[in-house]
Amino acid sequence: MNGRDPITVAQARWRTAEDKLYPMVLVDPDRFQQVLEAVRALVDELRRRCQTLEDLLEVEAAPGELLAALPADRGPMLPEELMVQAACGLRGREVVAAAERERRSAAVAAARAAGQDWVVLEGPEHLADLVGHRRTELHLPTGRVLVATVDPYAGEEPFQLAELVPDTAADRPDGERAVGRTRSFVDRTAWITECGRWRAEIASP
Repeated sequence: MNGRDPITVAQARWRTAEDKLYPMVLVDPDRFQQVLEAVRALVDELRRRCQTLEDLLEVEAAPGELLAALPADRGPMLPEELMVQAACGLRGREVVAAAERERRSAAVAAARAAGQDWVVLEGPEHLADLVGHRRTELHLPTGRVLVATVDPYAGEEPFQLAELVPDTAADRPDGERAVGRTRSFVDRTAWITECGRWRAEIASP
């Protein structure tokens, strides 16, 4: 694998399988439904068997017992390998999302225990160290979130800020947040300075 992480290689393989699988059957609605049901059955079985990405690698390598979860009368199908890989991709995203939720919950709990008002949920501890992607910081007393992003493809204003506020609308799930304000910047220093100002405003009584 040329030194690449086996998990990263597997995730790319699973994405490729999904990209191949569904377009192949879109022209045939009956077969498309059949494949969807088969992949769902495989994912249900993977939920019982696999709690980590490493577990998924093991099952993918020896999928016999997994394929036994498919109905015997499923009829003609696409290659089983593609369906297994697509199912691994779906379950893999669930595993990653669950791990990220646990990591964030642990970070929040640690910050509360330490008496901190702010906790970084994503990205570097200090905004000045952010060179790509984004940094997400939660203000525990208010539930407001500051998202700082560096997007090199955003044209002349690659530095962006967004404030997310708790949304108490009845038709939105608990804990969901709505965009409160946004701003883009040409200058990195101005971006960092403005983030500090927003942070102070949020924290002020």
